[in-house]
Amino acid sequence: MFRSVRDNSKSLPAFSIIEAVVGMAITAIIMGILFVIFSIVTGRMLDFKNQNQLVNDLNRLTYSLNKDIFEQEKMTVSESELQFNGYAGERVSYQFSDDYILRNSETFIDTFRIKLNRMIMDTVKSKSEQFVFQKIKLNIESNEKEMDLRFYKRVYPNELLQAIKK
Repeated sequence: MFRSVRDNSKSLPAFSIIEAVVGMAITAIIMGILFVIFSIVTGRMLDFKNQNQLVNDLNRLTYSLNKDIFEQEKMTVSESELQFNGYAGERVSYQFSDDYILRNSETFIDTFRIKLNRMIMDTVKSKSEQFVFQKIKLNIESNEKEMDLRFYKRVYPNELLQAIKK
């Protein structure tokens, strides 16, 4: 009539409360370690991205300036602006502010996060003294380092004659 409390035929295999708590504690420790590792890796990736962005801006700036010097007809410099006038009347300007350089053309505006310290424009001759070039020297600060970028635009004889006539 009386049944025993321990009836083996109806017991189910399961974890005890202590085993479940120990398993949860180990899982929490592993999750904490993974969170710290993920935070460190994410911080390193952001640093890498920021460094890569500076190099990318510098490459885009030198490419754009070289392209504009080669493709445009006339180059003029003011205190904080460099302007190019094209053969068909198109205009491209580079505006220099404290922390960035802004390239403005008819189709789009491009921003380079590069600090310009100084811009010097000069006229130089080739070693053989046959050719005359306009030289632009940009002293920039990128990645906390100063560097000089030099660009040359050839001045053709008809431009020199026009300058003499004026």
